[in-house]
Amino acid sequence: MKLQNVITFRLSILKAVSIAVWAVCFYLVTTTEINNETDESLTAYAEALITDYLAGEQMPDSSTTLGDQYIIRNITAEYAANHRHIRYKDTETYFNSSYDYEPARSVTYIFRTDDGQYRELTVFTTTIDKNKLKRSILYWLIALYLVLLIGIVIVNIWTVSHNMRPLKTLFKWLDEYKLGQKNKPLDNPTDITEFKKLNETVARNLERGERQYEQQKLFIANASHEMQTPLAVCVNRLEMLLDDETLTEVQMAEIIKTMRTLKNLSDTNRSLLLLCKIDNRQFNNCAEVNFKSVIGGILPDLETIYAYKRIAVSTNLDGNATACMDPSLADTLAANLLKNAFVHNVADGRIDVSLHGGTLTVANTGAAEPLDESRIFERFYHSADKKSSTGLGLAIVKAVCRLYGFGLKYSFENGMHVFKVTFS
Repeated sequence: MKLQNVITFRLSILKAVSIAVWAVCFYLVTTTEINNETDESLTAYAEALITDYLAGEQMPDSSTTLGDQYIIRNITAEYAANHRHIRYKDTETYFNSSYDYEPARSVTYIFRTDDGQYRELTVFTTTIDKNKLKRSILYWLIALYLVLLIGIVIVNIWTVSHNMRPLKTLFKWLDEYKLGQKNKPLDNPTDITEFKKLNETVARNLERGERQYEQQKLFIANASHEMQTPLAVCVNRLEMLLDDETLTEVQMAEIIKTMRTLKNLSDTNRSLLLLCKIDNRQFNNCAEVNFKSVIGGILPDLETIYAYKRIAVSTNLDGNATACMDPSLADTLAANLLKNAFVHNVADGRIDVSLHGGTLTVANTGAAEPLDESRIFERFYHSADKKSSTGLGLAIVKAVCRLYGFGLKYSFENGMHVFKVTFS
């Protein structure tokens, strides 16, 4: 989820809780203030009525009083003892002025006359309908919430987008940055301290990465020269030694074994160096490669080399699978897949090669059981019957696919080991 969406969501939740708390407090304060003002008026009126009643003066006619009505009734001493002498209450009562029941606020006084009798005076006055008040507050709060939500979303999107501009600039520069190539310097001025520090940290880490990248390139170049050259010299000397007529058959067999070991060592060294170059992204050339042409150029040579196995090869190259990549890596990808199909095949076996819908499929006979899918693309992984191979062919295929984002999948179908590379 984007940062601005996270901020907007959290602010919306916080705002909703804040408005809810504010609404409750607003309602309580409003009703309390209204009740206090009403109670003061009721108290003054009730006390005036009690004073007039005790003084024996003429009481006002309640039926003609606008807004306020009162009731005086006789009560027992027991009733007076069991009830509070001053009580306030929200209720509904019938007002003569409106000829209907309306919400009212009442105050009840219990007092005693001069002759020791108890009286109860209840004074009513019209007040606001608190249920209507609640609904009105709720409706207005919903309207206020929607207005604030829309406003916060708009302001937040603008604010975050504006303030996050240096971060977007940094991301765009990092996306375009290519290790080992000439890159544009980072032009990202900002007054925000955190973004300044982030720019400095990224630039410092990339500078360290460039140094390490150059050191790795130098190491790979030196390793390629310093190891391959002595190996080639050793093989040449052994070949010259084989021409010595004084060698016995046992000595010649040992020399041939040594040459085979050196060749395996040379192949392993070249494969490891190639993997290092791929992992370090040293293949920067990019061209549109047609795998139909690539396979057509590699397959005849492999059929000739492995003709002694009498492997039947069928091809279906009607598809037009193309990819933008380094041409040498395209050759390496196809060659390793096809060579793997020949090397790990059986005599009188079969290989099916097809291109369809941007997918290259290489299927071959071989071991009767499926291989370990979790390890088949690991470096130096060997099948049980091919310990002599370098175990790097499929690892190189995996590295090339990872470099260009190709899909790579292994499966065992109908007694065939199937490798699929999806280019799109």
